[in-house]
Amino acid sequence: MFGRATFEVQLFKNGRWAINEVVKSETVARKKATDLLALKTTAGVRVVKESHFGKDNHRESEIFKEMKEVKEEEDLSVTPVDEAPMCEKVTDYYKTASRTTMARLFSKYLEKHELTPLEMLHSHPNLKRMINFQSMVPSAVDKIASLHARATGEGTRERRDVIFDAVEAIAKKAKEHDKTKLPSLEGSSLDDILRRLDAKFPDEDERTYMANVALARESINWRGWPGKMAQLLPMAESQKDQRARDMVDEMLSDIFMAKTVIKDVIGISKHLGDAVTRMIDLVEGKCEPTKFASDDLLALLNPLFAADLLPRSKNVLFDRIERDLSGPVRLTNSEDKEDDKKFFDGLVDRVVTGNGVIGGRAIAAGLTERWARLDNIGGAAGRNKAMQGMCEKLGNAKRVFLYLLALYSPKNEASMKLAIEEQLKRKGKELSSVQKIAPAAKTERARLLEAAATQRLVLDSQLETGLKKAIAKRFDDIVVDYIIGNKVIERIDNNELSFRERAGRMVAFCASGMLTEGRATEIARDTVTNYLKRKDFLSEFTADISDPSEKETAIRGFYKLLAKTGFQVG
Repeated sequence: MFGRATFEVQLFKNGRWAINEVVKSETVARKKATDLLALKTTAGVRVVKESHFGKDNHRESEIFKEMKEVKEEEDLSVTPVDEAPMCEKVTDYYKTASRTTMARLFSKYLEKHELTPLEMLHSHPNLKRMINFQSMVPSAVDKIASLHARATGEGTRERRDVIFDAVEAIAKKAKEHDKTKLPSLEGSSLDDILRRLDAKFPDEDERTYMANVALARESINWRGWPGKMAQLLPMAESQKDQRARDMVDEMLSDIFMAKTVIKDVIGISKHLGDAVTRMIDLVEGKCEPTKFASDDLLALLNPLFAADLLPRSKNVLFDRIERDLSGPVRLTNSEDKEDDKKFFDGLVDRVVTGNGVIGGRAIAAGLTERWARLDNIGGAAGRNKAMQGMCEKLGNAKRVFLYLLALYSPKNEASMKLAIEEQLKRKGKELSSVQKIAPAAKTERARLLEAAATQRLVLDSQLETGLKKAIAKRFDDIVVDYIIGNKVIERIDNNELSFRERAGRMVAFCASGMLTEGRATEIARDTVTNYLKRKDFLSEFTADISDPSEKETAIRGFYKLLAKTGFQVG
């Protein structure tokens, strides 16, 4: 890669330079710099050329720079949201889903003050300041009340009154406990604080609230998002009380809602697709730092995500990836849009695995929306076509069902639920043989395992019961046809083998995971049951063993295997 060069377009913000974009062309970089300078809020732009000479040798040089006086107009307006949880009790406003909505509504205000929703709710001075800031809170309440009214048919005014009552109750509670003496985190731990609060507050909700007040009193003084994370992350592993670890994860999930924080953690990405890939690396615990990344934070985060100790934070990142995939920004910087499609194909192969969709519903939905964007189609018809395209791209029946079942939720809007159900029915009808379920499987065992595993995905899904049973039966019928047509039972129950070996092989087959639930399992189990009903079963089973103690050992081992396989013995 001798002589390769990239061009960083950097903006001057908050007294320091920050990368806005990295491109491969000097002409493109200078054009973007000129466009940015035309914006009223731009204080300065520069272009830095980074030349690479070999693997570890590079040089940076500033090739363009221009500064200008600006009068920044602070925009801390409310950000619109498409949905919001229906909070029936005041305590619901403190929960993850509600705080996620607050983080989006008040993103400009919270990020300016580097304040999390959890801190804001549990710190009276900060909550009071926010409530009194211009008309921000009334504007947010109006937006949420309108969303709720459309969803429930309730009047907007009535819903607005309910939410304002909750805001008043939250503010009153924060004020009441502003001076309450609580254990300090300084020189202590969350475990210790929780133990002391357990003795003082018998009500569980009150204990949780007071513990978060105690945490917020400390965390508000930690400087910036990286500073908060640096203090919180060691606690995620060191605390023994699960409640303490949950508190840490809750606040970290609030931090990950901030738009700028992910760049502070993982560093600069080449393009959106690269950022998405690196966020997936992060939730899998294997993200490598790039330029301007925080090596220390990544060293703490990777093992925590790998050990699944930050489930709420992981979900926030998956939601973030969904929004990125659903948005208008292209996956690559290439002038050829076909490169976006190639990148997308690689991303699909990465996240739709044989074990499930990494990120579940969020990533499945994001991939569907991105497919529609790549084909420039929109609306419900576009989404249906995107689902069909995704199914064709995945090919393997198990991966298709993994994708569709991940995409499905009882909470989906009616049209989307119906579209997914229709796709599932269509894909079920297309499966006419075990080979079509698992076309890449090389052996009979692999084909049957794949068919049974896919049926279990359906049975464990959230599908409506009737549809679930119908699709599961389709898989079972196909496996039954295969077992009978290929004389699988007859080959296992080979008359040339000893009776003991035949019985052991049949029980092992029942326990192998190769059988679908339904008739396929019944056929195999009936064969074993017929063995057990034979009048001279024990004598036949041990006919080729002369030593009495060995006979006893063989019988005990067989009955133990029967019990493990679910047969009633004894």
